[in-house]
Amino acid sequence: MTIDSHCHAGNFEPLFSGDHSPADLVAAHDAAGVSAGMMSKLGKDVTAGNEAVRAACELHPGRLYGAIYLNPTDPGALAELERCAQYDVFRGVKLHPSEDAWFPYMEEYFPVYERCEALGLPMLFHSGTYPHSNPLAIAAAARHFPQVPFVLGHFGLADLSWECFAAADLSANVHVDTTSNPMVRVLGEWVDRFGAERMLWGSDFPFYNVEYERLKVDYISASTRNRELISSENAARLYRIG
Repeated sequence: MTIDSHCHAGNFEPLFSGDHSPADLVAAHDAAGVSAGMMSKLGKDVTAGNEAVRAACELHPGRLYGAIYLNPTDPGALAELERCAQYDVFRGVKLHPSEDAWFPYMEEYFPVYERCEALGLPMLFHSGTYPHSNPLAIAAAARHFPQVPFVLGHFGLADLSWECFAAADLSANVHVDTTSNPMVRVLGEWVDRFGAERMLWGSDFPFYNVEYERLKVDYISASTRNRELISSENAARLYRIG
C-alpha cells in the first residue's frame, strides 16, 4: 500500500493549462501503484473548494480522502471546520500561510489549532515560502499543541529545507512531507537524524508527476522499513486510512 499524503485536483491556470480532475488524479495513482490519496483544493472560495473535495472523495471511495482547506484569517474558519468535520471523508486540515498572508505563530489563530486537536485532525502546512511559511514559524505554533501533528509540506521547498531540521528540534510533533523537494540527500539526512516515523510521501499532483515523485523514496533511505513508513504507514496512522 502506498498513500499520497499531499495532492490536488482542479484547474490551476495561469500556473499551467488544463483541468486536472479527480479521475485524472486516480488514474495517475493507478499508473504509479498508489492506493489512496489525501487531496485538498486551494482557492479564495474555501467552502466551494471543500465541497469539491468532498464530492471527489465520495465519487472515489477508499481512493481519495480530503484535507479541509482553511484560511484562519477568515472569521468563518471555525464554522467551516465544524461543517466539514462532520463528513468522514475529511481526515485532516490544509493550511497555506503564504497563499493567504498570515503568520502561523500568532495566537489569534490558536483557536483553529485547538479545535483541530479536539477533532483529532492533523494539519498540513505549505512550507518554504518566505515570509509566512517558514518552517520555524510553523514549529513555533506546533510546540503549543504537542498532540497535533504539524506536517511541513514540501520539506521547506529547496531554499528552506535546512530550517526543517531546527523546526523538528523545536517541537517533536513536527513532521515533513517529500513533495516537490528535489534534495533527496537532505531528505535522507533528516531521516537519519529524526527517524522515518516523521516523514510522509506525497506527489503534489498535478504540479508534479506522481511516478517521478514516487521514485524519490527509493533514494531517501536504503532501509526497507523506512521506505514502508514513509510511503504508507505514517500517513495511514495520521489520517486513519486503511
